[in-house]
Amino acid sequence: MEVKAKKVVQVSILARIYGNVNADEVIGTRVTLKKMYSTTGEVLPFVSSRAIKYSIRQAFKERGYETDQFVENPQAVESLRLTDSGRPDKFVDNDLFGYMVTMGRREQARRRQAPVAFSYLRALKDTSIVAEFAARFPRQISTGSNPVPFEVEVADFIGRLNCLIYDYIGDFTEDKNQTGAPEDLPSQLPLNDRERRLRDFLDILLTPSYVLPRRTNSLNVPEYYAALISLAYGAMPIYQYLDYEMQDEVIDVEKLNTLSSLEAFKSKKAEAYLIDYKGVTKGLSVPVSIITVPEAISKIVTFYFGNA
Repeated sequence: MEVKAKKVVQVSILARIYGNVNADEVIGTRVTLKKMYSTTGEVLPFVSSRAIKYSIRQAFKERGYETDQFVENPQAVESLRLTDSGRPDKFVDNDLFGYMVTMGRREQARRRQAPVAFSYLRALKDTSIVAEFAARFPRQISTGSNPVPFEVEVADFIGRLNCLIYDYIGDFTEDKNQTGAPEDLPSQLPLNDRERRLRDFLDILLTPSYVLPRRTNSLNVPEYYAALISLAYGAMPIYQYLDYEMQDEVIDVEKLNTLSSLEAFKSKKAEAYLIDYKGVTKGLSVPVSIITVPEAISKIVTFYFGNA
């Protein structure tokens, strides 16, 4: 029997981040920045995928959606005592980002494989990290009261965030077949609700209209430069083809040319589009169509659900 390939949307976003976003541990009086190191010794600060999803959850709440507040399962081990509700029909984050419901010791957990997956938003180039000096002052100054000094690590970098979206948002067929699934869990949400969840998620992600969390010293909304979008049956190796030239901060056209030469795109079995938020193409001849955010949302929704 032939297995039909899943519809997959992939999004790769170039974004600028500055400040101390998604702060790491505090060492002495210094608030450190999350960072990793390449094999060549480059310093690459990043924002975790958990932080990105937290931000998007908050944006959904601002739009009137219910999100999972977690429940306590006294039968679970301590590390898993706070568990997801496992109601993707009620909670949009259970649907999009998956869940795990712990069932007690030595029992199989009930879980949902997330239809939406994120990478880190990680710097693409070696990045300088500097310390910003500050102090906390007593509210009421009295004799002998001294300010408490501290440091905050900050960075300014252009990073890439990758996202993969499968076509089963609002589809709970596999969830219903698991042991312990709620009897009233529907197999699918109505088509209009599935489409609305996808549209709102894409609007939050692609606009962008979310605020990154754990900012220690400033408000931070990512500053998008460009987004590469592919529509295909099955995942495609697109992410490494979105990059920028350091000197002029323009898109790396040579890498995009390599993408367009892949057989799936040459044969029109897959489609690729580019959103140019900040003029990163600057008159360059780009081998993919440049579209707006509303056009991108419309194409993705139509790809998944037809003209509904």
